[in-house]
Amino acid sequence: MRAFRLILLGVAAYGVFLVATLPASLVAPRVAAATKGQATLTDAGGTVWNGSARVGVAARGAAFTLDEVRWEFLPSRLLAGRAAFAVTARLGTLTGEAEVARTPLAWRADGVRAQGDAAALSALFPLAAAWQPAGELALAAESVTWDGNAASGTATLEWRDAALALSPVRPLGTWRAEARAEGATAKVALATVKGPLRLSGEGTLAIPGRLAFTGEARSEAGRERDLEAVLALLGPRRPDGAHAISIR
Repeated sequence: MRAFRLILLGVAAYGVFLVATLPASLVAPRVAAATKGQATLTDAGGTVWNGSARVGVAARGAAFTLDEVRWEFLPSRLLAGRAAFAVTARLGTLTGEAEVARTPLAWRADGVRAQGDAAALSALFPLAAAWQPAGELALAAESVTWDGNAASGTATLEWRDAALALSPVRPLGTWRAEARAEGATAKVALATVKGPLRLSGEGTLAIPGRLAFTGEARSEAGRERDLEAVLALLGPRRPDGAHAISIR
């Protein structure tokens, strides 16, 4: 009987070893299938519990590749009913981190932080490359959840000391966008923190889906001629002097 127990213990230990050392490459086909090909993993290394990979994303007209995504399993979160991973990602000089977890009812991301050079926008939106965006991007969200149909949570994105190649004005300003998820849509608000180029507006973002946004751009008093090229690009001039911004 004692020998049989030792055999069972050995088999169990070997099983744990096999699970713990499953290669990260096994994650790639599962991610591709779960996202219907919108996300793909390449150059996967490590294990499914502690590994890294390059991640390509192609969805909603956007296509880009994260240079590196690293994940580490957090076993202590199982006590709270969550299968969680500490995740870090890098896209050029833009780096981010979050705790990503699956609960019985939904996905959630806590402590979302991302920061880096605005030049990374060229990788996310190729049309922006000609504008040569500069400045600093900062994204933050304390907790965001998604159950497949509805989302909840708030995220803020700041573009600090923004600059564009087509304008000699540097910086153009610092702007803050806030998105507050409410079910299948998120309300979006844009405001100017400081700077000569004043941007503001509101809209909605379907999750996932298109952005519908209406706002305005105007210059500080006495800076109209300096900002003429940028303002004309953002939208038509209204009788009150502001330029209308519309995204549908």
